[in-house]
Amino acid sequence: MRELPVPAQATAQIEAMLGEHGLTDSAVAVAFFSFESPRSFIAARDPDGRLTPLIGFWPLPLRGADLLEEVASIDENGPRLIANYTRSFPALVDSIRAFGSEFGPMESESLGWLLGACSLVMGMDEEDVARALGPIQELVKVDTVVVEHDERYIFDSRRLLRSLMSYRIGAVAKHVVARSVFESLGDYAANAIRRLLRDWKVEVVICAGDLFARNVFLAERTRRGLVRPKLAVYFPTEATPAAAGVT
Repeated sequence: MRELPVPAQATAQIEAMLGEHGLTDSAVAVAFFSFESPRSFIAARDPDGRLTPLIGFWPLPLRGADLLEEVASIDENGPRLIANYTRSFPALVDSIRAFGSEFGPMESESLGWLLGACSLVMGMDEEDVARALGPIQELVKVDTVVVEHDERYIFDSRRLLRSLMSYRIGAVAKHVVARSVFESLGDYAANAIRRLLRDWKVEVVICAGDLFARNVFLAERTRRGLVRPKLAVYFPTEATPAAAGVT
């Protein structure tokens, strides 16, 4: 498989966390989720310091019209979903198609852009965001699928967007879907690390990046999902006490 390049800022953050906890010579499983970095990933780090990214994120187009086409291209059901979504939300689709029209045909693997695309296809506003941060009794499960593409294993961001569109067509509240994205990403991070442990012998788990530091729902869901391996799991010091420290 072709290896994913690692942004320097990701390496610096991971090594800083390892140094903080005295783990620089340890074998480590890593989840690096960042809104600001151009690339997020699941990785393994050897005791000699070699970081091997194993799963990245699907590069998504920056133009809204291209984004819709990308979702439609997933399989034979894609065009029908986009047609139903367009019939249900014509004004929203017009705004999506207009988004980024000044850009060329560019793509981004950034988790920040994936989350932005999620907000775009859901038509989120400030009230929806506020409600997503409050107490929610019922959540939904969005698609978190890993596929092989371009000689790499990657999280298929297109399928996550398709899942959100389906829930919107089904009249699931936007704030419920938005919160579910972070909960499902937490499940994905934990599941991906548990699968990594089958092939890599590691001593500790590091969950690094600004998203783990700032989003309590993502951090807490990941923490709960990593209780069973009985390994030490560390989060950034900025994370809230409920989601930080060693499990």
